[in-house]
Amino acid sequence: MESDAKMQQYLLLAKSARGRALCELINKATAEPGLFAFGELLDTPSIAELRQGEHAPFVMLLELFCYGTWPDYADHQARLPPLNEQQQLKLKQLTIISLATEEKTLPYDRLMTVLGISSVRELEDFLIAHCFYSGALRGKLDQAARSLQVHQALSRDVRPERLPRLAAALDSWLATATGLLGLLDANMTAATVGTEAAKAHKAALDKRQDELRRNIKAELDLRGAHGQDLLLDEAFDGMDQDGGGYGGFIPPGPGAGGGGGAGRPKRVRGKRGWQEGAP
Repeated sequence: MESDAKMQQYLLLAKSARGRALCELINKATAEPGLFAFGELLDTPSIAELRQGEHAPFVMLLELFCYGTWPDYADHQARLPPLNEQQQLKLKQLTIISLATEEKTLPYDRLMTVLGISSVRELEDFLIAHCFYSGALRGKLDQAARSLQVHQALSRDVRPERLPRLAAALDSWLATATGLLGLLDANMTAATVGTEAAKAHKAALDKRQDELRRNIKAELDLRGAHGQDLLLDEAFDGMDQDGGGYGGFIPPGPGAGGGGGAGRPKRVRGKRGWQEGAP
């Protein structure tokens, strides 16, 4: 990132700078546009050497830009070197970043008090031009509610004394995340087992349905063959009852046609339909 490249340049210069040159480097770094973290510069050995001499206020100034806010500067202004216009702007940006990490809704009245701004117009111009456009902050100005809605903000350096509390918070977050991952894994395992069981159940049902279809088809085929035999048996029985088959005739019995004499010929069914038989 561009800010990282800028900081690396200052770190290289700080290795060889001493005394007043190092003080000027601190002034330049804290006024650098787009640079919002200074912890690495504060940790360099050459900066640590300044604490013991006449240039100690510049180390305090660098600490202010690492951890402090605009009200902190107002409270300790007499002990600090004067800030130029760019440094004042940077410190106000850092102040907004600090507030945005603590709350997601910041009333205009509070911001104007903290930054020493007297009008809403000046505050909104500052937020838009120097916070939104610089990438220090993402959010929305709610003019109706007279507040800043924070969506995202850059991170600042962390004071050494706050590191244990931050580490504890991270450990707690990690434990919670690990528990959630374990729960998700258990749910995924249960879902996989349930899916496999459902697949096995469906396969068993499909197999049973196939068996039933084959059994029904076989039974229907068997019943169809038996049905044809029954029809043939019924046909032969009919032939026997007709007296010798289709096309034959039945001799008239005594008294047929009246008086036992020759009667009318009997109509019999033959292969070509109904025919007149002999009397």
